[in-house]
Amino acid sequence: MPWTIRLSLPAARQLRGFPRNHQVAISRAIDRMQNDPFQGDVQPLKGKPWQGRYRKRVGRYRLIFIPYRQERIVAISAILRPGAAGASALMALQHGSCDRT
Repeated sequence: MPWTIRLSLPAARQLRGFPRNHQVAISRAIDRMQNDPFQGDVQPLKGKPWQGRYRKRVGRYRLIFIPYRQERIVAISAILRPGAAGASALMALQHGSCDRT
């Protein structure tokens, strides 16, 4: 049974801001997450504010997501670039998340 992928509005905006060839690679990785969101370079994020969140590396980018195992939903809350801008966006995630619905 495939997983349902939900992309938050901020994550969708971040994706649209990347170069076209990077958008394609990230979109393909997101599509592959329907079969197994934990395949590839996936690590749980550490620290109490990040409990339940994972990061998936896609080239130089990081997908930040929460898997809802019972519902088989993956909520992608951010797609980050390396560097200071990505770190700032990651910190902002402490105050928001992608909805399951």
